[in-house]
Amino acid sequence: MLFESAHVRVTAEYGVGTLWLAFPGEPVNALDAPRLSELNAALAAIETNLFLNALVVRSAKPAGFCAGLHPSVANVADRAAFAGYGQRVLARLAALPFTTVAFIDGPCLGAGFELALACDYRLCVATPLTHIGFPNRFTCFGGGNRVQKRMGRRAPTFIESGRTLSGREARALGLVDRAFCTRRAKIELRTFLDELERAPRVPERYRDETGFAAERRAFARADLRGTGFSAGPPTDTEILLARGFITPLEAEQMRVRTAVDSAAPPELLATTIRRAA
Repeated sequence: MLFESAHVRVTAEYGVGTLWLAFPGEPVNALDAPRLSELNAALAAIETNLFLNALVVRSAKPAGFCAGLHPSVANVADRAAFAGYGQRVLARLAALPFTTVAFIDGPCLGAGFELALACDYRLCVATPLTHIGFPNRFTCFGGGNRVQKRMGRRAPTFIESGRTLSGREARALGLVDRAFCTRRAKIELRTFLDELERAPRVPERYRDETGFAAERRAFARADLRGTGFSAGPPTDTEILLARGFITPLEAEQMRVRTAVDSAAPPELLATTIRRAA
């Protein structure tokens, strides 16, 4: 164990560290000042570790990577200072001297997506519960700058739209590097880490805070009423399939479950099961 606090811990095995997020309360992780402080302490504890070649940032909770800001942030007196602190914490993550990987499984929204963007690479488990974006239509921890680097002039429109993406949609836009189904998640993560070990790919580190001050000012003025967790991705099977939240096989399995739940006639159920087999 390289670091352990109440809700953040860092483990290591064969040169790969894993930073686990397990914030209390809601079924999904969310950030506020004390939780950012724990994250900052974890990063400070490992940034000079000579035995780490890579760090994976992931959730220790099954409900998702990080769903953004905790609703209590709406009551913060100096929101510009809060945003500035978050920017410094994520800048510390972005400056680590080894490769960093965000392993996204479940909601990755708002400030949670900014956390993922501060990592060098993003791997995404594409499930119906995994959706990515800025549903509250603002950034506060340097995410605007980082999205701009990946989307160019489309970045402001994407952020202001409030649209959330499936893992495969995010991959098509260059916001995540790989997206895969649940069955392949462990294999894909291990394969990616093996690739990094064979050919280390630590990007050149340089400090770029373009737009950070404007982001702090905008966040100080933002209406945070209703800030919280997105209602989630669509539930219709065909929409989930078309947008890449699920694979064709997973779509067939969902249709089978729907048929069972709706007490479909036996002959229809038998046909559906044969198709899904």
